Amino acid sequence: MDMSVVGSVMTQQAKVSTLEKVNTHLLKSNNEQAEQQTAQLLDSVAPVNNEEGKGTRIDVHV
Repeated sequence: MDMSVVGSVMTQQAKVSTLEKVNTHLLKSNNEQAEQQTAQLLDSVAPVNNEEGKGTRIDVHV
């Protein structure tokens, strides 16, 4: 096998590995942002007045 082919394959593999790391980081960041937005949304909802048991069957835990 020619050494230039080995070098080319190694370069491509390094690029793939870097892209996988970047994609994983972006996915984690996206999930964290969605979690923060969900928490902010839940915090912004006014508490339910518990007259006659209204709102007792709503689960707002994340």
